[in-house]
Amino acid sequence: MDLHRDEHGSALLTVLLVIIALTFLGMALMQYAMNGYRQQLRSEQRTMAYYVARSGVDAFVSYVVDNPDNLSLDSMGSLIDSAVSAGESDPTPLGQGSFRVSVARQPGGGATPDTVVVTALGSVKGVTETVRRSIILKSGGSAMPTVDCAVFSLRSLMMHSNSHITGNVGTNSTEAGSVEFKEGAWIDGRLSVGPNGKPEDIIRVSDEDHPMKSKVENDEVGTLLQPRSYPLPKFPVYPSLKIPNPSMLSVKGATTSIPEEDGDLWYSKIDIGNSAVLDIHVGSGTRRIRVDDLSIGNSGQIRIIGDGKLILYASSLKISNSAQLNGDGLDRQLHIYYSGQDKLKFRNSAKFNGSVFAKEASLDLANSTDISGHIITGGQSVKISNGVSGDVRLIYAPNAAITLHNGVELNGALVGKTVTLKDEAKVTWNDPLDSPEGLEDFGTAPPSYARGLWH
Repeated sequence: MDLHRDEHGSALLTVLLVIIALTFLGMALMQYAMNGYRQQLRSEQRTMAYYVARSGVDAFVSYVVDNPDNLSLDSMGSLIDSAVSAGESDPTPLGQGSFRVSVARQPGGGATPDTVVVTALGSVKGVTETVRRSIILKSGGSAMPTVDCAVFSLRSLMMHSNSHITGNVGTNSTEAGSVEFKEGAWIDGRLSVGPNGKPEDIIRVSDEDHPMKSKVENDEVGTLLQPRSYPLPKFPVYPSLKIPNPSMLSVKGATTSIPEEDGDLWYSKIDIGNSAVLDIHVGSGTRRIRVDDLSIGNSGQIRIIGDGKLILYASSLKISNSAQLNGDGLDRQLHIYYSGQDKLKFRNSAKFNGSVFAKEASLDLANSTDISGHIITGGQSVKISNGVSGDVRLIYAPNAAITLHNGVELNGALVGKTVTLKDEAKVTWNDPLDSPEGLEDFGTAPPSYARGLWH
């Protein structure tokens, strides 16, 4: 019996020890779970505090950059200075927490403008996070209206016969059938039609198995938020320059030069004969030549000598077959203003590197002409045909019916009143602002504030 009692007591002791051990283990597990919960809760609160702080930064940065009250640059600068002087703001409640905002200027040094740094301290139940973002003052770029499409037509867009556009395409039109695709024509990019337009009514696809048909049926065609406007820049008044003696220059059969030291000149007539060459020396600066009547014969050339730029003002301009204007130079070195009404023609392997602003003349580029540079015209027609190729950068012709056909291949962007591509014509998007030289006529936008980096 004593042995039995000893065994029973030993068993009770073992059970008691196990219960005590399990109790301590349970308490440890409970403590561990509580610590994990607290850590998770604190992590969630830290995340919430971060986003509360970020919201505070976003509120101030968005007001400055988006400028909903259309404040002037000086007025916005004064507002920023006031925020800097005020120091840290009072807490602003947001959700389960609040944020305080402070603004500081960091000197840019030299010609670099100051950077504005916006700091917000977010707080949620005693947990805080700090977020910073900079605001930068960027210099004004071109004031040219937004050009973000390979082709934009203010009215109709017609694509036929395996024509192809690589890049986005847009039109203001909402008229039924105003966008048409035939015979394998294709857009490798996004197509957008006019505001509130119905793509299924606006777009006409001739072939049942045409790939553009699936884009329409699958709601892959967008609509513009508002119609776009593409006004012409102001055409300049021609300058009054020194008149040389004689004021007429005839270049026949050899190379003739206009020396740099002669300065800016106003000729009544320059006649460059067949295969003749006129060298215009510009040095490293900008030289201006005004010509009432400029004609370039077959295979005639104007060459720019030097690293600078030539601005050519022409009232009458005739360019014959295979003529070259700055044929071996950079397109940034030549800018032509043409005020005449006669059609401006580049034909039969002509070569042109430069930019043109034609006040009201139509344009005809044909037969393997090679062109590089921007074209702005107020004319009613732009025709490009028969193997013309080049980096046009931008053809800006908001009053014109633009037609491309017979193997034309252009890199850049087109803006026209109407646009037609046919017979394997191709346009490939290239941002005009990548080469801003030649777009100065649009003027310069004022400096503005932009979002910088998060810190």
